[in-house]
Amino acid sequence: MVEKDIQNDEKDTRVRNWSWIVYPESAPENWRKLLDETGEKWIESPLHDKDINETTDEIKKPHWHIIISFTNKKSYKQALYISEMLNAPEPKKVASLQGSVQYLWHRNNPEKYQYDKSEVVAHNGFKYRQYLTDVGVDTDVILQEIVQWIRESNCYEYGDLVDYAVSEKFDDWFPTVRSQTIFLTAYLRSNRHKPFKKIDRETGEILE
Repeated sequence: MVEKDIQNDEKDTRVRNWSWIVYPESAPENWRKLLDETGEKWIESPLHDKDINETTDEIKKPHWHIIISFTNKKSYKQALYISEMLNAPEPKKVASLQGSVQYLWHRNNPEKYQYDKSEVVAHNGFKYRQYLTDVGVDTDVILQEIVQWIRESNCYEYGDLVDYAVSEKFDDWFPTVRSQTIFLTAYLRSNRHKPFKKIDRETGEILE
């Protein structure tokens, strides 16, 4: 019974997005390559070399903040191997992907040094531009991804789309799925009685 409870607790605390602090003095020289080779989507901040310790007024050790958006949800123990790989402190769960991305340059912390957001670097296809402002700037891009998924998965019901967005794409898709109900419902309804055509994602060519 105890073992079952532990397993359930671990499952309930798994998340897709985790963050780390990486220190130049302890990380391997090829730490970016090591992360790229995992195949997981990740993003790094500019080098934070002007942060001030509020207690001592001294400059903190230079460091990077990184966020990994895993393909599948990970437990703390599963995410810990990244810390070991990078000789970095323990991983932290990302409660808000938007807030964590914006913290990469201290957007919402005017009391802290403001880094250049153009120096934020995304790896392995991490899409972050929708998080650059509170409103979001890439709704059309996200809708394009959602429509593509609908076509490829032969989804016909808005409820199925919502379920998928909640379980697999909560930070990326769910705000758009929730706010674009009329458009998406109409699109799903219009395709309900016609077969989807297979489309080459790179060329846009309709396949037989």
